[in-house]
Amino acid sequence: MKNLSNAVVIVSTGGISKVSDIPIFLWGMFTDKRIMPYNRFARFLLAILIISLRSPKTYGILKHSGPSPVLSYTRSIVKKLGNLVDADLFFAMRYTSPKIEELIDTLENYKKIFIVSLFPQFSCTTIASFMDRFGEVAKKAVKIDTFYKDARYIDIVAQKIDDALKKLPKDLRKKAVLLFSAHSLPISLVKKTGDPYIKQVKESAELLAKRFSEYRSELAFQSKLGPVKWFAPATLDKVAELSKRHLPIIVVPISFIIDNSETIYEIDLLYKSLANKYGAAAFLRADCPNDEEKFVRLLAEKLKEKGL
Repeated sequence: MKNLSNAVVIVSTGGISKVSDIPIFLWGMFTDKRIMPYNRFARFLLAILIISLRSPKTYGILKHSGPSPVLSYTRSIVKKLGNLVDADLFFAMRYTSPKIEELIDTLENYKKIFIVSLFPQFSCTTIASFMDRFGEVAKKAVKIDTFYKDARYIDIVAQKIDDALKKLPKDLRKKAVLLFSAHSLPISLVKKTGDPYIKQVKESAELLAKRFSEYRSELAFQSKLGPVKWFAPATLDKVAELSKRHLPIIVVPISFIIDNSETIYEIDLLYKSLANKYGAAAFLRADCPNDEEKFVRLLAEKLKEKGL
């Protein structure tokens, strides 16, 4: 430890790296009151049902896409950030180890605590859930919980889009469709909680669409689960529609900083297979920022702006 003045904690949901992580991750997620806003008894019963149905699919995802890179990228971000700020650096996960609760006692020793979320948009299902687990620590911490419209962040994603566009032959490039894809939420949850996530996702997509005004752009949502109504259109449906018109598609994972099952499995495997089936002229994905230097510098700058 450098000192006991400043602590920075990087937080995310966690990722499934091995088979034994599956029940731990799913139980944590589906008993989370922010995700399942029901009384405790109903939440536990629903969690048992969902996990019994979901576990085989999750095992299939792990088998096809390999261990989640969330943990390794988070470690790398922490290491790189440690060279740019004067603080002790930690990281914690909501649903897998190292869990947020494991850090509480250590953080109590610091004069100033900064909590940094690895999600660009705020949602009660992610960031608010993180803060629930920090308890009293969250009340005295300085939070960096959104950067969805920060010009520096938009610059980083715009560069990723530009890199993807350059991979297309010139004759296809001018016809490319930018398909912004974000994790969806149940409509009822957003109405009940006033969650700003969908609005912020739209703002991020609009800012990027303006940077690439010469291209057609659309916003869609992925990772729907269960029978309730979720925000639409579904990315899956949009990929099918655009592919049938033989258009080149560049999917931009607008709500993800780090690669995960939604990018590696859903987009790179499932959606790409669908695009090939229906005749898309091309199908590419813009890279996530992951642990690249520009993104780490953005976090360092935001921490300093917040008083670190």
